Amino acid sequence: MQMIRFRKILPLTLAGLLCVCLFTMPHVCTAGVKEGILLCGTTILPSLFPFMAISGFLLETGSGLLRGKWVTRITKRLFRLPGESASVILMAMIGGFPIGAKMTAQLLESRRITQNQAMRMCLFCINAGPAFVISAVGYSLFKSVRAGVILYSSMCLAALLCGMLCSFFDDGTPIPIEKTRAPSHDGTAASLVRAVHGATDAMLNICAWIILFTCIGACVDHAPLPENVKLLLHCVLEVTDGVSAAAYRLPLPAIAAILSFSGLSVHCQIMQYLQVCGVKLAHFWACRGVCAALSCAVCAMLLRIFPCEVTAFASSGGLVGMTYSVSIPSFAALMLMSILLILEVEPPKKVW
Repeated sequence: MQMIRFRKILPLTLAGLLCVCLFTMPHVCTAGVKEGILLCGTTILPSLFPFMAISGFLLETGSGLLRGKWVTRITKRLFRLPGESASVILMAMIGGFPIGAKMTAQLLESRRITQNQAMRMCLFCINAGPAFVISAVGYSLFKSVRAGVILYSSMCLAALLCGMLCSFFDDGTPIPIEKTRAPSHDGTAASLVRAVHGATDAMLNICAWIILFTCIGACVDHAPLPENVKLLLHCVLEVTDGVSAAAYRLPLPAIAAILSFSGLSVHCQIMQYLQVCGVKLAHFWACRGVCAALSCAVCAMLLRIFPCEVTAFASSGGLVGMTYSVSIPSFAALMLMSILLILEVEPPKKVW
């Protein structure tokens, strides 16, 4: 009974607080919305939209899926997942936050993985891209590429460990061969249209949440709250603001934990894919907490082996603009998958 009351009171309380901010600090909310729109127009759409469209296109045609006995052997032993999951795991680590969840949902909708496999993949295929962690956080914020590499390695290792832990919840349900839907063969143009349409819907969803949370973040900055409470809210609400605010207050292992948790803004961006895969929010947030703890522990261990000095300062300039930037590893992965696509769709030559 108390839980039901809490679920009703919490949304009303949050909505009331937002309304109070809108009426008492309209200029702050307007500035936050403008900042979100500028971020989406100058950074998110140019960098993330092509990446999402191409990854969707490769999944539609099936050319971007890693195959082979060695791939299947690795994914089955480590995660109890089919070989098709290798591409999603790889792209989740190099492509940024929404890519892994989106590709997982696409694999489930095409019936190449089971519901249980999709649920487990959504619990650990959520990662920040190397451009953000290494370049923006490591180099721009801490003035240390080594710190960025350690943070990125900690986050990836923690995600893989979470995937291995999630493998214990495998229900053993096989993928019915007769129900498995093969990749689309109704033409490259039709596959491209579906991929671009899906990427457009995804970008509208992502940009809407980014604008909302930049507005909330601006209100938090001007709210009459203790600095520690503001720091906690920034870390929980939005990963970029959280890392920027915590950079000069918390050690690197804590920054790794913030990156792994990824913030409610990212969680809301992938909510539609979690619903498609049947993931419960309680399970997702619990796994995010476990992943954050593992990332913190791994980072502390790596710092013992590879100690590094960082220069932390209270400035977030240049960090927001690189959150969703596409990196060189991402470009290399797309080039590799594009080559596979070309080999796949090349028409057979006539023999005279």
